[in-house]
Amino acid sequence: MTKSSILTKLSIVIGILGILALLFAWMAELSPFVFGFEARKWYNDAIILLLVAIWLKLGALYHKGDQ
Repeated sequence: MTKSSILTKLSIVIGILGILALLFAWMAELSPFVFGFEARKWYNDAIILLLVAIWLKLGALYHKGDQ
């Protein structure tokens, strides 16, 4: 496996986790807590996870030529 394929798969997994965190944030808006955390924490987690997923995908594009 090349670096680009590993980075792409990691970005997909972390991106899905970011989307789940965003869904939990929206659910926490309706109820005070979701899994013991407030909506603000879920929004912050979603932001960080999605930024990391974007960063990994950019790394995959950069390393695509290293084959």
